[in-house]
Amino acid sequence: MKKNLFTLLALSLTAAATAQSNQVPAPNAVLVSQTRNGNTIVSRYKVPHDSGRHAEFDVHYMANNCNIVSTYSDNTDQISELKDFMAQTSDSTMHISAIHIVGYASPDGNPIQNDTLASKRAQSLYQYAVNTYHPKQKINTSHKAFQWVDCVPMVEKSDIPQKSQVLAILNSPLHSALEKEAALRKLPQAWEYLASQILPEMRYADIEFAYGVDEFVTRTTIVEAPKPAEPATPVSSPQPVIVEEEMGIIIATPKDSDVDKENKRDKRKAKRADKRGWKGSYDVVYW
Repeated sequence: MKKNLFTLLALSLTAAATAQSNQVPAPNAVLVSQTRNGNTIVSRYKVPHDSGRHAEFDVHYMANNCNIVSTYSDNTDQISELKDFMAQTSDSTMHISAIHIVGYASPDGNPIQNDTLASKRAQSLYQYAVNTYHPKQKINTSHKAFQWVDCVPMVEKSDIPQKSQVLAILNSPLHSALEKEAALRKLPQAWEYLASQILPEMRYADIEFAYGVDEFVTRTTIVEAPKPAEPATPVSSPQPVIVEEEMGIIIATPKDSDVDKENKRDKRKAKRADKRGWKGSYDVVYW
């Protein structure tokens, strides 16, 4: 029979999962907080999860009984673990999406009565869950009366006496449920093993939860530091002036004394010219 290992489950529910990632969060992620330190931005997102996880708890019953007895079998541990799980549901990060209860009955006895007994066991666990924890979600119920063939997996793994004979009876398609039980009772040692080790494990009801726990994701982003502003470009920049120089010959300037001499020569020349003019313009007069 499937048993629940709640210890591992409880550890996973003590806190919502937190992950470090530099990837883009899921589309339904909700930004919770954002801080900046220098060029590093740390963003914290909550990713809602409504399902994906399961928790199951079993309550066993005595033969032909549908009342929950907390001290019977391992009911004390299972009821305690169910209580711890329900306490987690008050956490806003946990979301129960479905609750299902199934009642079971072992194959020994009258098949019709076993079906009714399985239904009553489902109802008893339903009433216990509703009256104790008042869940907001709807609880679906169903039931099943086991057949003798359902004992085969457990018998194959067991050390039951006369195993081959027991398996032949359980797998026989030609005999009814009552006929199979009568044949098994004719194997006293095998029947004693069935009655004490296998059949009690088939008298139970289980409650199963489908739920999800929100996940918190932290994303770190590196932002480049702002670059310094570039200097403004002037409207027009001054153009270089190119001065072309020509080479020439420097002639020495005559001294003042030389100029005076030249002027005097010119004056003398002019006087001589005047004198020549005078000679040609007037008749010589003798005294």
